[in-house]
Amino acid sequence: MTQYDRILGAMVGAAIGNAMGAPLETRPPYLIKEELGKGEFVRDYIEMPYDSPLQNLPLGTVSYDFAIAYLSLVEFVKAGGVTKKAAIDALLELKNNDRYAIYSARVDRASAVGIEKLEGIVQERTPYDDLPVDNRYLTNGAAMKSWVCGLFNPGNMEKAIDDSILMCRPAHDNVIALSGAASIAAATSVAMTDGASLSDVIEAGITGARKGYEKAMYVARKAAGASIEERIKLAVEIGVKYSNDFEKCVTEMTDLIGTGINANEAVPSVFGFLAAAGGDVMKSIYLAINAGNDSDTTGTMAGAIAGAFKGAGSIPEKHLPLLSSVNNMDIERVAREISEIIA
Repeated sequence: MTQYDRILGAMVGAAIGNAMGAPLETRPPYLIKEELGKGEFVRDYIEMPYDSPLQNLPLGTVSYDFAIAYLSLVEFVKAGGVTKKAAIDALLELKNNDRYAIYSARVDRASAVGIEKLEGIVQERTPYDDLPVDNRYLTNGAAMKSWVCGLFNPGNMEKAIDDSILMCRPAHDNVIALSGAASIAAATSVAMTDGASLSDVIEAGITGARKGYEKAMYVARKAAGASIEERIKLAVEIGVKYSNDFEKCVTEMTDLIGTGINANEAVPSVFGFLAAAGGDVMKSIYLAINAGNDSDTTGTMAGAIAGAFKGAGSIPEKHLPLLSSVNNMDIERVAREISEIIA
């Protein structure tokens, strides 16, 4: 399998998971099944539900999660690799270009605060600013885009980890957030290599979480929270145990690991879903999105890693033209440009 095929697989997989997961966001699995799937779990693009502020969007519209990853890839291509300046340029481009208003309107709070700081907007001080730790922003806003670092560093897990911290720290200056980012980047890096097994990919996620946390401790704000490394191990146990029971897998993952906005929920759950699906792209996505809560983010991360692991050839052909057209994104061109840089 070529590097281009893996890069394209990661990009398309991430976009599918993001677009399919967006309408399911905030709901628990049973409400997804009852209200949105008409008694079944969701396995396709659906319209935004009645209670969403974003109505009448075309099927396949992605959210902020994939948009910031795509724009980061565009800027990294211009720079010839992952740089701090390119990462910041992508954040500011999404925030300030009217073309991307639909995405910037859906930015998570941690990213929004980080972008305002980059723009020099003075934040109103709160009692939290004087604490030695900051538990407000240990979110998955870094991990949801850090998979792109794996694409630029196939098989070089250490560099992918370092690049994820470089990329994500400007808007997510938090040790747990960066541990999650490093986990996803490391797993994607290993998934990009020929001969890697699913166990290798999962082990890379565990190693990335540990090393990312250790490295972030020297440069980022401290936080209190459950270990991403240890929760990945538990999530994988759940995924393996219920690999043949879709509903039990998503409900157990939701109940014991969580699929919420905190990095130490969403990131571990992704590895549990990958284990349950055997690395299959579409099954990984279906599990991630139907677990609900922050479903567009878990769908993005699961789709990216599985897509890099299995390649674009494993994804039904209908998705790429739909996602490219609806979102006005030249996914194939960017994938080709990345493959030329890493060749």
